[in-house]
Amino acid sequence: MKHENSLSGSPEQVRDIIANCLSRAGLCLAAPEQLSQLEEGLLGLTVNVTIPDGDPVTLTFTGNVKELQQSIPLGKSFLRCDGLEIDCRRRLATLEGKPLTLTPRELQLLTCLLQNRNQVLTRTQLLGNVWELGYSGDSRTVDTHVKCLRHKLGEFGRKHIVTVRKAGYRFETFK
Repeated sequence: MKHENSLSGSPEQVRDIIANCLSRAGLCLAAPEQLSQLEEGLLGLTVNVTIPDGDPVTLTFTGNVKELQQSIPLGKSFLRCDGLEIDCRRRLATLEGKPLTLTPRELQLLTCLLQNRNQVLTRTQLLGNVWELGYSGDSRTVDTHVKCLRHKLGEFGRKHIVTVRKAGYRFETFK
């Protein structure tokens, strides 16, 4: 099964979808000429979208920098569970106080699983949260990365990273 992130529809539909998503972050659709006349404290953004078998669509957004900063959740800077600690800001992970040698993708995967502990995440959800937007490979790459992650975490990984058949994975905590 291939994971595809393609937009389909008319340019107007694509424009509306993108405008809706970016407005949630506090950005407003604007005329391109407004970018050259931005007031202090405003941010401008131009997005180029290419629709398969269609013409590129260029969208321009503006937003207040202070409002944008406030709309971005900081999240927890440390995640902990049974001897595992992830310092999200420094991108470091330790298990029982010993540093883990994880690839950036493994660290992202472990962070995503831990942030959503006790919830089943599908391969598609994990691909969307951990891999690039344009990733077009097989969703089974998640299985390979989970296998490597479990191996590096040893007994901890086998205990906490649970495969949910025909669904995905869950980081399970025990009370």
